This record gives sequence, C-alpha cells and structure tokens, in this order.
Amino acid sequence: MARSGEGRKTPALTLPKKRGVSRAVPLPGRRIHPGNVVHRARPRGYRRLVHQWQRPETAAAWEASGGAGLPTRAAQQELLLALLHESRVGDGSVLDAGVGSGLVAEAVLETLPRAELVGVDFSPPMLDLARDRLRRFGSRARLCSGDLSRPAEIELPRRRYGAVFSVQTLHHLDDTEKAAAFAWMAGLVDPGGLVVVIDRVRVEEALFADWQVAWRRVDPAASGTYADHVAGLAEAGDRPATLGDQLDWMKAAGLAACCLHLYGNRAMLVGRKTR
Repeated sequence: MARSGEGRKTPALTLPKKRGVSRAVPLPGRRIHPGNVVHRARPRGYRRLVHQWQRPETAAAWEASGGAGLPTRAAQQELLLALLHESRVGDGSVLDAGVGSGLVAEAVLETLPRAELVGVDFSPPMLDLARDRLRRFGSRARLCSGDLSRPAEIELPRRRYGAVFSVQTLHHLDDTEKAAAFAWMAGLVDPGGLVVVIDRVRVEEALFADWQVAWRRVDPAASGTYADHVAGLAEAGDRPATLGDQLDWMKAAGLAACCLHLYGNRAMLVGRKTR
C-alpha cells in the first residue's frame, strides 16, 4: 500500500469518474477470456487482509512505519525514480497502481515536477492518507478507488500514461489476477511506455536456506523454517509468484521485460511496451 504537505491553499483532489482500460492476457497453459468473471473462494488470510485495510488504525500504523520494515525499499525506490526521470514523461501522466498512503507517489511528483499522477487503491483509509499527503500538489495528483483484482472495473481519467508503476501490491492477488493486472497496466501505456513492478517473488523450498543466507545480510533477525515462511505468507494474505511467471505475464502483455534489480525475494521488474 502505498505527509501531508503544509503551505498555501491548493485545489482539492478530485475523484475522477471516467472509464479505465483493460484487456486479458493468457496465463502459460491456459486462456483468460475477456468479459468472463470467475468467482473463487478467497483464502482466509486474503479475506483478513481486505478487512484490515478498511480500518483506519491499520492505515495509521502503516503510515507511522513509513515502509521502514523492508530493507530493499530505499534502493529500489531510488531506481524507480531514476527510470521515471529518464523516461521523459514531461507534462504527461503516470499511474501508481496501489498508491496506498502516497509515500511513493509523493516522491514521484517531486521527481517529475510537470507530470500528473493518478493513484489507485482499494483502501479508503489509505486513500484518505494519500489525499492529505498529496494535497500540496493540487490538480497534479488525482486519486481513484479501485481493486486491482478487478482491473476492468477501475474508473480512470481517460488518457494515455507515459508510465505505470506498482510497488509491493500485486503479491496479494492470485496468479490469474496478477496476469490480468499486468495486461491492464500494459494496456494503459503507448508503445515505448514504461511499466515498473516492485514486488515479492516466490522462494522455492529447495532454495530457502540459500535465500536466508542472503536475506540475513539485510535483516539479521530472519529465521525459521520454510514451513514457517509459508505459514507467514498465508497469514498475511500474500501470494507471491515466481520471477519467471511474472516476466512471462509481462511479455504476454506486449512488454519487453526483464528484472533490473533483485535482492532475496524482492524484485524490480521493468517493461517497455512493444506493441
């Protein structure tokens, strides 16, 4: 999920009521048909997650932490900002898919002083925090309520985006939803447009001990068994996909894609629209 600025009066942020863009992408070995809605039982951890993010106290706790619990966050955010800056967005638009409290969005708006940012999130309390944080940017920041597990239903301002990014959000979706989210993001940018996803990747059991060796270099407290790790993911409603699957979904969506930064199980995937 992704401080309020002080200063002179600025226009209030608006909630646009225009249509979004979406298209389906096939998963490896199966097809997703546009317009088909698949109703599936949600894991208990995911249901708990959705409920928690509707609570103001959960959003407030996240805001107080400032994302400090993730040791790779600063380096990957710095690289994201560099990529956006070099993409020559100018006075165009960028989309933050999973804006949360606006922590990353604020840095993006500061880095791109002429660009407009649209932020989407499904948590009303987080959007309230983002509204406060981004108010100083006036009409350059617009916020929308939307659930990335159903991207076709998200209402966005009707425009093309020079870049779309998502930070630590998509791992809450199941694999079918992740593939659809990648396709939706790719569909929003013109050829040459940038798509960046910073997120978790699945750790395979056979490599778990090796992952722990690497992760303890940034988090000395990391411990436990693979079973503990899997149980913790389920409890948190996290469902990370493999690095290979995520890159496949990006390529199937018409993106030239690669992993530009990876430490442990935190990856930065970058794609450019090719068609």
